[in-house]
Amino acid sequence: MPSLTMKTRFTHSYREEMIETKRKNSVDISVEEPALIMMPAHVRTGQVMGLVDVTAELGTLTDLSHLADELGDDIDTLLPILDTAEMLGLVEVKKGIVSLTLLGSRFHKTPRNKIHLIREQLLKLEPFKTAYDLGAHPLSSEEVARNLSDYGIIWHHEPELNEAAVQGLLVHWSIYAGLLKYNGKTGKFQRIKDQHQ
Repeated sequence: MPSLTMKTRFTHSYREEMIETKRKNSVDISVEEPALIMMPAHVRTGQVMGLVDVTAELGTLTDLSHLADELGDDIDTLLPILDTAEMLGLVEVKKGIVSLTLLGSRFHKTPRNKIHLIREQLLKLEPFKTAYDLGAHPLSSEEVARNLSDYGIIWHHEPELNEAAVQGLLVHWSIYAGLLKYNGKTGKFQRIKDQHQ
């Protein structure tokens, strides 16, 4: 099965078909339904923070080429970072012009624990939604990757590399956002209980 591209959106009928197939093949469905959007595999928190900071410093409207120059990246390197920031609701891109959203401005102005501001946005993206949904008990990145691959959501066609991509995303985003904790001895993640419950 070919790998899905970033920001892949399932059509309503395809998603229903996948869920129905899963129901027929299994009595217990671990996750109600996967999220519609996949986080780019190799974008890290520091890259998004840098993008938001530079966008804020450049003013309200910044064109892509100017932003790439300021970050010291080429457009090909910048695009997945920009996609991630847009998925998280931090920036808006229209006709090659980048601007911060209200959340992006708040994110920029927050001196500490910035990543906690985007906790809810992360829960709309894979692999975070599935890991959080399944994380009542300790689980490995392999289990998360396998569950998502059942729905056709993969970052790489080779299982080991796909699992490594899922592991990297979970480590670099969900721990900092306070969604999951990680046990280095067991190699397993577990949901952090919401303090508001």
